[in-house]
Amino acid sequence: MAGEEVPWPPPPREPGPWNGGPPVAPPGNTPLPPLPGAGGVVHGASPQANPWANSGAPSGSMDASGPAFGGLGGPPRTDPFPGLPGGAARVDRAPVAVLVISAIIVVALIAGAALLVLKGGRQYPSAWDGRVDAIATWVAEERDLDFEHPVAVNFLSEKAYTARSTEGGDDDSVESQQYYDDQLAQLRALGFVTGDVDLKAANDTLSDSGTLAYYDPDLEQVFVRGTEMTPALRVTLAHELTHVLQDQHFDLGRMDDLSSSRASVLRALAEGDATKVEDAYIEELSDADAKAYDAENESSSGDAQAQIDAKVPPILTTLFASPYILGPELIEFLDQQDGWDAIDEALQDPPTEEAMFDPMTYKTDAADERTVEITAPSGTEVIESDEFGPTTWYLLLASRLDPALALKATDGWGGDQYVVYRDGDQVCLDATVEGDTPADVEELSKALTLWTAMSPKGTASAKTEDGAVAFHSCDPGKDAKAVGKKVSPDVLAVPVIRTQVYLQAIEADRSPDQATCYANGIIDAFTLEQLNDPKGEYLSSDAGQQEILKLSQTCFK
Repeated sequence: MAGEEVPWPPPPREPGPWNGGPPVAPPGNTPLPPLPGAGGVVHGASPQANPWANSGAPSGSMDASGPAFGGLGGPPRTDPFPGLPGGAARVDRAPVAVLVISAIIVVALIAGAALLVLKGGRQYPSAWDGRVDAIATWVAEERDLDFEHPVAVNFLSEKAYTARSTEGGDDDSVESQQYYDDQLAQLRALGFVTGDVDLKAANDTLSDSGTLAYYDPDLEQVFVRGTEMTPALRVTLAHELTHVLQDQHFDLGRMDDLSSSRASVLRALAEGDATKVEDAYIEELSDADAKAYDAENESSSGDAQAQIDAKVPPILTTLFASPYILGPELIEFLDQQDGWDAIDEALQDPPTEEAMFDPMTYKTDAADERTVEITAPSGTEVIESDEFGPTTWYLLLASRLDPALALKATDGWGGDQYVVYRDGDQVCLDATVEGDTPADVEELSKALTLWTAMSPKGTASAKTEDGAVAFHSCDPGKDAKAVGKKVSPDVLAVPVIRTQVYLQAIEADRSPDQATCYANGIIDAFTLEQLNDPKGEYLSSDAGQQEILKLSQTCFK
């Protein structure tokens, strides 16, 4: 009955960052960062019942499995909650350049193996490494795709692996230092960080901490930390070999030819897809291997999380992690549409970032993206220009406003473009943001005006201009005080939960309009803390259950 404590999904994953783009990648990086692997995944405790799903009890009632949310029928789900892990995290990312020493190591490892020469002169092994052959066979069957050919799987020493995962451009060069300084100034202008931050140290920490393996689509090889085939490494390899399949069928290397937002969506799709296969592989583990897998994750991730907490500002993890938090939800949405066929279609032709941020907009007019242009003020030096996309605008607004308000304002996003420039000694940023409708523009303008009102005096402004929002913000300097709250990946729980509630309503045979009403209503009715509470105490209380019942009566009539 209402008020009982119910199981609540543990925060599950800390997806790893991608290298190769602002704000922390130094000049000289490879244009396409290798995909992060399963080392960027935390599968904490054993699955618990999802309180967003009904246990099958009558509307308004509860049993030990979880609350009944407005009569959504069906058995309780046991999905892990894809928000920020409150505990240990494992961050995965591959090298930013092929170092001479690493190249020598790779050559030494594959020398003497039978090689198959394919088009373009690239060499591939004629058979899988015996340690991964069975995993590759399983992955191909599970993913319903065939490998075009094996790829080299390089088992490296701890030292060699770390060297590959942390090396970048010439970090001591004047160019590199200027790049880091400019990126730091941009982050301060956006209110994401304050003071002096060592972005080089943050980048290296995110690059190496807690990873076990990665696939490099530029080299078309897998790199592994160590040689012992533990359950955790086998799980990681199932994840990485899925990326090999994706690359061979959908060409992950084309990311550099896509817009930054479409590339981000492709990365999210690839990560969510590999995570889906990985989760299926975990289900195949024996009880003993599953226990060893959990123990290894718990043991190895503690140190990694401590290093990340000490050296990486939360916003950096959040910005890079967002596609991998949102990606699995988009994959689940697509799977519900038409299984692997829908997932394959999206990998072949990635949708806009709005569909990643809110899968409910997939293949609707709301997901159409407007082309926006902007120029830097005359007499300034342009540093960079690109698109933020809805995810970054949401994170920016949520840093100072209620996340539900930030989400509502971001839902009206139609397109944007920003330009970062140097005006004398100061780094500033201008952006033009368009909405789907005039009302959306007004809502975005009001939210951004509230945000700029909290900035240091004279550093930021937002106004409606020519049917769009003109946003301006300058670096307040390293001595400026922090405003608002630190943005960590848990704030992404709001759009993620909305998608989960929507999907579960659809599974309960509600119409898309009913499911949308219910999902948005849940976000409006509860705070971030209540939604993120591992025990779901308020949601299980009489007051919380009354809110849920009221929503179901409104949306499902």
